Amino acid sequence: MATIGFRTTEQAAELLNPLKHFSAAAQRVQLRTDPLLGHSAVYNPLIEEGVKTFIGAVDHPLVERLKDDSASGCIFCPEKIEAVARFVPALVPEGRIRVGEAVLFPNLLALAPHHAVAVVSRAHFLELSEFTPDLIGNALLGVRQYVAAVFAQDAAARHVSVNANYLFPAGASLMHPHFQVLVSHEPYTHVARLLQACSDYCAAHGANYHNDLIDTERARGERYIGATGAWHWLAAYAPLASNEILAVHESRGDFAALTDADIAELARGMSATLRCYESLNYLSFNFTLYARRDGAEDDGFNCLLRCMTRQNPYPNYRTDDFFLQKGLQTELIVTLPETLAQRSREVLAAR
Repeated sequence: MATIGFRTTEQAAELLNPLKHFSAAAQRVQLRTDPLLGHSAVYNPLIEEGVKTFIGAVDHPLVERLKDDSASGCIFCPEKIEAVARFVPALVPEGRIRVGEAVLFPNLLALAPHHAVAVVSRAHFLELSEFTPDLIGNALLGVRQYVAAVFAQDAAARHVSVNANYLFPAGASLMHPHFQVLVSHEPYTHVARLLQACSDYCAAHGANYHNDLIDTERARGERYIGATGAWHWLAAYAPLASNEILAVHESRGDFAALTDADIAELARGMSATLRCYESLNYLSFNFTLYARRDGAEDDGFNCLLRCMTRQNPYPNYRTDDFFLQKGLQTELIVTLPETLAQRSREVLAAR
């Protein structure tokens, strides 16, 4: 095993603080660098102390109004879902895939050669603690069935991502809980970087990067959260987004090859992650799971999930992506990853 190195630099910022009669004040700014991809994230402890200034409290009356106003026209609700698109018979003879409450069908505006929507629940809105392992697991079982069907029909289909935008701060156009599945011939930008970096690490060290990361983080104990089956959960050292929690499968890179137990344990960890986010007073989130079709190559790639929080819904909303992320491609750390890992461990242990 190669030990993963975590690079951090610290600098001081000085100012005369108007909130303290313009007395001199020093702040500590920490820059963390991701050991695989090299992206950076910045942390200032004062931001974590004043987190509500950045995310805003959840405006529950607003959420209730949005729920009530959007339900009548929601195409994903049970009474209207028969009007959604159908798969071509050669791919899915039944037209749609159903597992428990989950329903999968084609996205009307495709972003890949194969692009499906997976409605997660009959309920139009879910609190994060209501995303149960069964609801998530059934949706993922449907996704696996869809990906396997695509692989059987399209030999060039290789790259898989399972994604979620929950509520409008996360980019959702509909409030109803749903996932999106993209299966493409070519990798998207981040996927290409991830695959290349994993392959380069494997060639240089003769080992799988994420397995080495799991071993290193578990030994350090600061950001390692725990395991659900073959999935290992940890808080990202240099997150790509707010409160990023990673899950890595210890051996599989092909989503279609995941077992029922793999799916169930992934769903259990995802449900716990969302409960953790709720305990931190978040409501909106994104996730992406990266996978690819198994081939003959030994590229050191395992299935990887990134979960992240987004701004809470409230009046006069502003996005939590700004020049730091879009222009400098550096993430703002609002909750220190080590603090996030401790909270997540508590939630996972309390199942």
